[in-house]
Amino acid sequence: MSGQKGCIYKSKNGKRWFARYRIAGKMVFCDLAPVDDAYRTKKDVQPLLNEILLPVNAGRVKPESAMTVADYGDNYWLPWVREKCKPSTVSGYKFVWESYLAPRLQTIRLRDFRTHDAANILADLHRSKGSGRNTLKHAKGILSGIFTLARNQGVLDAPNPVQGTMLPKKASAPSQTHATSLQEVVDLLDAIETAQVKNKTIAPVIRRKARAALALQFFAGLRPGEARGARWEDYDGKSLTIAQSIWQTHATLPKTEASAVSVPIIEPLRLMLAELRESDGKPTSGPILRGPTGAPLNLDNLARRVIRPLLEAAKIEWHGWYACRRGVATTLTSLQRDSCQSSKGLLRHTSLATTQRHYIKDVPENTLQAMIQLEALFSQCSTTKQ
Repeated sequence: MSGQKGCIYKSKNGKRWFARYRIAGKMVFCDLAPVDDAYRTKKDVQPLLNEILLPVNAGRVKPESAMTVADYGDNYWLPWVREKCKPSTVSGYKFVWESYLAPRLQTIRLRDFRTHDAANILADLHRSKGSGRNTLKHAKGILSGIFTLARNQGVLDAPNPVQGTMLPKKASAPSQTHATSLQEVVDLLDAIETAQVKNKTIAPVIRRKARAALALQFFAGLRPGEARGARWEDYDGKSLTIAQSIWQTHATLPKTEASAVSVPIIEPLRLMLAELRESDGKPTSGPILRGPTGAPLNLDNLARRVIRPLLEAAKIEWHGWYACRRGVATTLTSLQRDSCQSSKGLLRHTSLATTQRHYIKDVPENTLQAMIQLEALFSQCSTTKQ
């Protein structure tokens, strides 16, 4: 082959073959293979190095490929993520990158990274940190994204080495999620309105905001960020247009284009919104769920300071905001023949498979008549409280 051939040598303990070569004047070192029956001599190992040097000698390799994966991630991938992704996504990626991946990628060069390196990193995360299947999938996705970016930027010309990496078989599956039933919603709303917490007074308007927050996510199928972003000017009494999503202090467009639509507001939610609007000074604009400063209400604080204490006083378990969204999908599934399509329409997923896989939960011995009775029970409770 024309061009440089590199230099092959054994490790100090004589157990592995290494090589060194140059990219844009910089010396690069790589681990080739173990010293064994298949690779006894330098001549046996040379084809491995030739394969690595092929794009180098053809001029298809950029100097950045000699960077460590950690350096490339910090200097190229993270800035790209900040530019292209929503703030909540950036925060999640950054946490996994800095906590799990970057410390393990300080010495492996981008050009030398192989599938077995990815497999070893995921195995180490499982072994040393007890990472479950979901965390490992996120870590693998981030690693794959880094090499996809490098290929798109022309830094690498080889296939993505992370694709095909297997997760550790013993990695634990995610815990079962909860879908709030209609009867549970009745109990939750009743407890939020009437339960008393010892040595603590909760203002009626705060209770109404808590009820509205829960109802927006159950009866309208909103994500927590969409509930925070819901505004009075987007609500006409019959439907609510999902125009924005708020994470911490960042306002962005909804998660997908399919999410930016209007959802119908049924009577129970309509009554709760009317109560909230009346007690909150009859606003015509701004957040429906607004905090003391007028900014969108912090739902995590609301759950921690208001909802959890009230439910504990009523001896009711709290399963989190997303249990409401899963619950409405499950309820709709039990009500109509085209239930999956109805759930998908309300949750505004682009894929029906997403609705079925993550949101619709089995309801044992569930029948249409039973769900109608639960719906009637809720209407009766709501009417009684007016």
